[in-house]
Amino acid sequence: MIRTWASGLCALAVAAAMVRILAPSGSMGKMLKLILGTMMLCVAIGPFLQGVPKMNLSSLQDSAASNTSSFSALVQQQKTDAAKKQIQEMAEVRLQQSGIAFRKVEVQLLSGTAEGSHTAKVTVTLPDSSNQARAESLLRESLGMEVEVKTVE
Repeated sequence: MIRTWASGLCALAVAAAMVRILAPSGSMGKMLKLILGTMMLCVAIGPFLQGVPKMNLSSLQDSAASNTSSFSALVQQQKTDAAKKQIQEMAEVRLQQSGIAFRKVEVQLLSGTAEGSHTAKVTVTLPDSSNQARAESLLRESLGMEVEVKTVE
């Protein structure tokens, strides 16, 4: 293998010397020198490239598919978190506008469809039971989803 490599390198060096002598001095000569230099470089590093392990394309595709899958899951989780936060903020604003004091508003996404839509349940904790029915009807009407109102006294 080393003899083949060395003889190829020597033959290319002799051919390069002949081309340099016979090549015109203009831009065509420069192009030929560039091509011969590139060929010399390729032949010189050829044995080193044979020692480099071959890349398996299927493992790269599997890795890309795995990365895409985890990225999709991350995006879906971010969408879910954003939807929960938006519903929570809407409920809080609606309660504040109506003058109903509350302690906590929690949103739970119950189920999802293929399009990514969810059914949500809103749980509101009030400090007393005086506005319980009013808060429940107000949020059901404005949010259009299941609402549970609890009191902590």
